[in-house]
Amino acid sequence: MDSEPTKALNLEIDQQNSFVRYYNSLPEKPASTIRFFSRSDYYTVHGDDASLVNEMLSLPIKFMGNQPQLSYICLNKSRFESILRDLLLLRQYRVEIFVKGPSKTANDWTLDYKASPGNLTQLEDLLFENAEVDFTNSVMAVKVLQNKLLAVGCVNITEAKFEVCEITDNDSFSELESIVAQIGPKECLVPAGESPESVSVRNLLERNGVLVAKAKPSDFSGEDVEQDLNRLLYFHEDQRRNASAHGEIDLKNAMGCLQALIKFLNLAGAEKNFNQFKLTTLDCHRFVRLDNAALYALNVLPKTATRCSNADNQQSLKTSSLKGLLDNCATAQGSRLLEQWIKQPLKDYNSINERLDIVEAILKDPATRSQLKDGLPRIVDMMPVARKLSSKKANLQDCYKVYQTVRSVGNIIGVLKNLNNKCVKVLLIEPLEELVGELRNYQSMIEHTLDFDLVDRGEFFIKSSFDDGLNELQKKKQKVESKMQAVLDKVSSDLDLEQGKGVKLDCNDQHGYFFRLTLKDEPTLRKRKEYKILDVVKSGVRFVNGALEHLNDTYRHLNEEYGERQKTVLEEVFEVAAGYVESLRNLNLTIATVDVLNSFAIAAISARIPYTKPKIHKRGSGILKLKQARHPCLEAQDNVSFIPNDVTFDKDDKLLYVITGPNMCGKSTYIRSVGICVLMAHIGCLVPCISAEISLVDGILVRVGADDCQLKGLSTFMLEMIETSTIIKSATENSLVIIDELGRGTSTYDGCGIAWAIAEHLVKEIKCFSLFATHFHEINELAELHSSVGNLHVSAVVADNIITPLYSIREGECDKSYGIHCARMVDFPQDVVQDAVEYQKHLEHQNGVKYLTGLNPSQKRKTIAEGDLIVREALTTLKSNLNGLSDEELINKVKELKKQLAHNDNLFVKGLLSD
Repeated sequence: MDSEPTKALNLEIDQQNSFVRYYNSLPEKPASTIRFFSRSDYYTVHGDDASLVNEMLSLPIKFMGNQPQLSYICLNKSRFESILRDLLLLRQYRVEIFVKGPSKTANDWTLDYKASPGNLTQLEDLLFENAEVDFTNSVMAVKVLQNKLLAVGCVNITEAKFEVCEITDNDSFSELESIVAQIGPKECLVPAGESPESVSVRNLLERNGVLVAKAKPSDFSGEDVEQDLNRLLYFHEDQRRNASAHGEIDLKNAMGCLQALIKFLNLAGAEKNFNQFKLTTLDCHRFVRLDNAALYALNVLPKTATRCSNADNQQSLKTSSLKGLLDNCATAQGSRLLEQWIKQPLKDYNSINERLDIVEAILKDPATRSQLKDGLPRIVDMMPVARKLSSKKANLQDCYKVYQTVRSVGNIIGVLKNLNNKCVKVLLIEPLEELVGELRNYQSMIEHTLDFDLVDRGEFFIKSSFDDGLNELQKKKQKVESKMQAVLDKVSSDLDLEQGKGVKLDCNDQHGYFFRLTLKDEPTLRKRKEYKILDVVKSGVRFVNGALEHLNDTYRHLNEEYGERQKTVLEEVFEVAAGYVESLRNLNLTIATVDVLNSFAIAAISARIPYTKPKIHKRGSGILKLKQARHPCLEAQDNVSFIPNDVTFDKDDKLLYVITGPNMCGKSTYIRSVGICVLMAHIGCLVPCISAEISLVDGILVRVGADDCQLKGLSTFMLEMIETSTIIKSATENSLVIIDELGRGTSTYDGCGIAWAIAEHLVKEIKCFSLFATHFHEINELAELHSSVGNLHVSAVVADNIITPLYSIREGECDKSYGIHCARMVDFPQDVVQDAVEYQKHLEHQNGVKYLTGLNPSQKRKTIAEGDLIVREALTTLKSNLNGLSDEELINKVKELKKQLAHNDNLFVKGLLSD
């Protein structure tokens, strides 16, 4: 430890102390912001940031300086990039990167790069250079106006979309919460200020896991938005660049939000963003209302995004959420669209049935599924390429990717035609054929300009026939290649290895031309100083000699000269290619649709029991019938034998079911299964049931098991009250409401009273389909008061203090509580259990109910209520005749009253008098 500071970062102790002072002088930052320091070949993190990195990567913490000491961790470039992705894309942290300036000043550091989950602009190239983007990166801005009017702007960076809307919300801001769930923003921009409404909005965003950033109120003015949009919006070459032609411009406050986002993301400051974006209205009413509470309670989205290191963990992550289970997509654009569909379930009857018809057709044709699974991976994500083409930043390799993709689409069309399905033809085949037709001239241009003979070795050049100068350079390149072959002959002879088998001449972008031999022949190179080994890879040993290095340099210079010479032709190619951007984006979306629908079919047929096509009824039909419904995620897990159950709702019969029963016996799983089946049907997916009839819903509203949110200042009870309040204010007669264990976070009487009132409100006022799981058995009495309420219970068998769940849903209410049995199962001390039994008897009037054990719960409640009334009336009569009585007369009166009550036939009264 003592010697460590003297060698930290190869700095003298004075330099170390100087940096420690500089670091400690930096402005205070939130714990969720991590600071990196770029030191040319590596990066460092310090203090609490180093502790976090140590937890993530288990790297050793070192120390520098001595006045005081400062901890640090060094990161090479690879680890830095890895942890950067983890922090920004998974953990939702902010990042700051300090870079040392050119001066010789000891601490000439400047903050050159900043990034947050919603604003990745400065680090896009670093984060996604070699990785497909299979998620949507969106950022929102919200401004609260008078009378709960909200202005909303959204930038979808991945798909290059601007979306805006202005809505009137309620006190709970449930409309905004629904939009947050549908969009899934990583970050939200709000005007700085502390009005009650803005505080409520900020609390809602943080409660839903959205990082909140503040901007100056003046940034939301919208004064310069048209000027910026004229550059950023996509226009055809023959169109006048006039953003005011879009109707959305009239939404002045929403456009102010968009202006704030454009400034926040610095979109107008980067040329690559020009002529990229589309502007649309965000219409949240097109989709089934969901909020993040519903998405996570129903296991629709992963609760945490973590990297998995082995196959078992990956399988576990896949089956932990509906998205993981359904994501069999072969393309990045397919995975993005799948997440969008899950967050935005359809309400349109025809659109849902069209998706279902296509999935069913693919499901019934194994050859089509297999061919699509093989063919779709060959199709490149066109969004990054389209952005490059549009901003004139593309190269010939990008143009070739488009060419390959369009050719592969032709094969996809042929596969789809084999289905001979009307919906497939109209929704997929015809749009694809039209788009391929639009790109036919593009294909022809590439075939006439690109030298395909060089493509296989990673070289992308214009054909030499376009120009005499190019032709001359090509001849020189061919001469160099001939010399390289001659060198290969000599090397093969020198090493006594067969040319083409023992020794090969290869080429790649990193090394240019090099020799390669197999790993087993590597000993032949040992102690041969004339050969230089470049690296050793799985395919063999790469090496060169002096002659090849010289020829390689010559060949590289000729390529550079060729590239300069072909620039004029390339400019024309890129100019033409940019005109096909809109076609490429539409092609990308249609291919993504094919991928998602095929993914649905794969998920349906891969399940232990194949999913079935639901019969969809129009909204208002008032039917929900699921036969042997299962939870898709649970049944997919290993060593799970799922017990299916039925549910039947009818607007003319049962609207609300109260579900009771012991813990861990399947109540929550049952209600979640119903919710997730309804959701799957609305995204056009087959459902895990034997049969299903589902009326379209306008919302799936869920309140299931809350945890404390202490970091956000919310207790369990407060969080469930917020969520339930949103349900009551949002639900309509066409909604599906799922409530589990409401009222546990307060006193028993308060909790039961609130739960009763909410259940009764749902059945009397809203009249929507509702599932209400509870441990308050008193709520079962609602079925006696309202014919549209039904009682269900989960069954269990108790033997030797062991509860065996049967996971079967049965009609009627649960006959008893199993809490003390659970205490015995986990070996509570016997005296504690006995005290609990005695106190339970006291609370439940055990003496009074000892003659009621043979009655069903309804008869038991009726008998207790009648007996209670008899006793109260008798006591009231006694009380009215007490004046002037002596103690002896009072005792006689009580004895007389007990004799009168003893002649009563009520079993509860008899029980009370038995002792």
